[in-house]
Amino acid sequence: TYRCIGNVLRNQGKYEKAMQEYQKALESYLKTLGPDHSWTATTYREIGVVLQNLGRHEEASDHFQKALAIFRKNLGENHPKVALIYNFIAKDLAQRGKHGEAEELLSKAV
Repeated sequence: TYRCIGNVLRNQGKYEKAMQEYQKALESYLKTLGPDHSWTATTYREIGVVLQNLGRHEEASDHFQKALAIFRKNLGENHPKVALIYNFIAKDLAQRGKHGEAEELLSKAV
């Protein structure tokens, strides 16, 4: 499926092609599963990772925030998937030199 193809391409460092596959997956999930489904959230997260790798930090942050909102709504604040998103956001903040914010966020993930 599109997301699986995107994962393979991302792991090969083919970020632009991975992004195309993730976008197809996201469109499909939004239409068929809805905006609050865990696969939708996971795809937002995967797009965020690709954007982060491309240095498009603001866009990555937006996608991580969307994933976070869905996971928090569906799984609660203390779920490992929520902690994982906090980790991705913190990494992104650290890459932008916002170490204090990153550290604060990581303490939420623990």
